[in-house]
Amino acid sequence: MKFKYSLLLVLTAMIWGAAFVAQSAGMDHMGPYTFNCLRFFLGAIALTPVIIIKDKRSKTEITKWNDKSLWVGGMLCGLFLFLASTAQQLGIVTTSAGKAGFITAFYIVMVPVLSLLMGKKPGKFIWVSVALALFGLFLLCMKGESFTIVPADILLFACAILFALQILAVDKYAPNVDCLKLSRFQFLVSGILGIVPMLFEAPKLSDIFGGWIALGYAGFFSCGIAYTLQMVAQKEVKPAVASIIMSLEAVFSVIFGFLILREKLTLRELAGCFVMFTAVMLTHIHQRKKFKAVAVGERVFLRNMRNKDTDDIVRWRNEPTVVNNFIYRKPVTKKDHKNWIKTKIKTGLVRQFIICLNDTGKGFGSIYFRDIDNTEHTCEFGIFIGEPDMQGKGFGYEAQKLSMDIAFNKMGMKTVDLRVLEKNIAAIKNYEKCGFKVIEGKEEYTEDNEKILFMRAVKEQ
Repeated sequence: MKFKYSLLLVLTAMIWGAAFVAQSAGMDHMGPYTFNCLRFFLGAIALTPVIIIKDKRSKTEITKWNDKSLWVGGMLCGLFLFLASTAQQLGIVTTSAGKAGFITAFYIVMVPVLSLLMGKKPGKFIWVSVALALFGLFLLCMKGESFTIVPADILLFACAILFALQILAVDKYAPNVDCLKLSRFQFLVSGILGIVPMLFEAPKLSDIFGGWIALGYAGFFSCGIAYTLQMVAQKEVKPAVASIIMSLEAVFSVIFGFLILREKLTLRELAGCFVMFTAVMLTHIHQRKKFKAVAVGERVFLRNMRNKDTDDIVRWRNEPTVVNNFIYRKPVTKKDHKNWIKTKIKTGLVRQFIICLNDTGKGFGSIYFRDIDNTEHTCEFGIFIGEPDMQGKGFGYEAQKLSMDIAFNKMGMKTVDLRVLEKNIAAIKNYEKCGFKVIEGKEEYTEDNEKILFMRAVKEQ
């Protein structure tokens, strides 16, 4: 996972933490459903001009408003967000604020649990971070209360499940559509669903205007900015890890309560903050320390290729399914690969990585950048999934996304080229999703008279 996207989630939690102060102030003027409904609509309004400007300036293909994934994703995210917010409001009425905050935070447990039920393995070590985060939240929220469950608390547990589902819905749909549009769609759905309960509160315009500052912050910052940051960041951060980072909103609510409302911080609360920050840091340290990863995604990570990977590389390159889609089809030997390391990798003309599973560290394919020109900032990209049982499962696409970030943001490349057989439709679609476009008029043919397409990706300015 990329650290900068984790920082975006920390910023998200910070904005949400400060929103507790705004929500507290807003409740002095209007009911909770009125506040929620209006802030969701304000969040949608805030994003509208940004989306219009972005679409006009975009040089890449934009997500159309009639895109099926946008509609389905927006409705699911909006539905879960509305239901979670409603369950939380009803639950808070029946229990203490500290207990409500702690039970709601159980979404950090529900995300990896639901991920397992959906066939995604969050990783064994993540449970250590989950346990630490829950302990930290207990220190922050409970404040000496006894933890007994009453029937009304079921609403708060439902809230935790619904927030977990919202996080997983974002994880599913955000990578495939424009995040700003998905976020705006989510707010519109939540706002529309909130109209009926709002009417039961019979809101008055004078009361709404009386709480406009708190409402403005909750709408433009907590919704418009924070939820959009969540969607952007969750493209690159595993949902289980994202849930732990976002639970830091409890920490920031305590900090902002101290800074703005002059509430005192107890040693217990300070200890809770420390434990939670430790839980967040462990989610990053473990993955890199154990596997020496160069880049980490949701299911795979990339590490530098080593000499001891030679046997695997040779076996993968000679795998029939790989050879069939490769332009160079002659058998590869150990001698060939060692010569490749000596003349290409050690001279800096090539950088090669092994694609590995997050959970086990098992390698199953490779990515490389060849003909690296650090003067013109160009190179050529290549990838192959060597294990047949790992092909066609989306691992290659995820690895390509990680590798393009390495090329543009770490290697300093401005353009990345590749060659692909015209018949390899699935690969071409994946390349296009990663920003590659066919270079018209530049074509070649293999010895078997198969057409070769040239594609190029350009770093966004």
